[in-house]
Amino acid sequence: MSTQKPLLQIIFALVLLGALVSCQSLPERNYRAGVYHTVRPGQTLYRIAKTYNIEVASLMRANHIGDASQLRVGRRLWIPTARTVRNVPVVAAKKTAPAAKSSSPPPVEEARLPPLKGYLTWPLKGTLTSTFGSRDGRQHDGIDIGATRGTPILAAADGKVVFSDWGPKGYGLMVIIKHPNHLTTVYAHNSKNWVKKNDTVKQGQRIASVGTTGRSSGPHLHFEVRNHTHPRNPLKFLPAKR
Repeated sequence: MSTQKPLLQIIFALVLLGALVSCQSLPERNYRAGVYHTVRPGQTLYRIAKTYNIEVASLMRANHIGDASQLRVGRRLWIPTARTVRNVPVVAAKKTAPAAKSSSPPPVEEARLPPLKGYLTWPLKGTLTSTFGSRDGRQHDGIDIGATRGTPILAAADGKVVFSDWGPKGYGLMVIIKHPNHLTTVYAHNSKNWVKKNDTVKQGQRIASVGTTGRSSGPHLHFEVRNHTHPRNPLKFLPAKR
């Protein structure tokens, strides 16, 4: 059997971790040193690597980049061991002749899944304490569900565990499950994970217990739904609460 599929699943999990943004709470020491650098117009992978004194190959590996020429403006790159975001020199854009009009549409980079109400089930019996969107001037990429410490956290749909460990800064102990339709669910601040990477889980199966690890002001579940790496409003995929 080919080993490419497990490798692609590991790469997907790592890319998703790099895209996660921590929800607001208290300090947590369980994360690696580094910063995120947002690519701006005129910045190349070579200049970014040189500015942060890191090998281009190392930077590509850390961010799972296969082709350096495909670096997109606005992408957030993880810079291992860096302590501050630095000013990266830009390359002046070359003047080019207008491109000939093409009759074929540009390729779609990532298929966006439309909201599927009821596609997922609620991962926890608790109280909705925070919704998706802007919160205190920052983007909140999921919803928070408050519950007593140790309350079972359930898989929102059938899928495969692609991550079960300490997450990026602020997330604490977390589980990531990959589902059909390029959909992924994230469960963070857990006190204990009951599943491990590569486990196959069923909808409603216990995967973790509510905790307050990471940046958390109290026991709750931070729950995210992502299409590829794009955060989506979980309430648009969950049934109405009774």
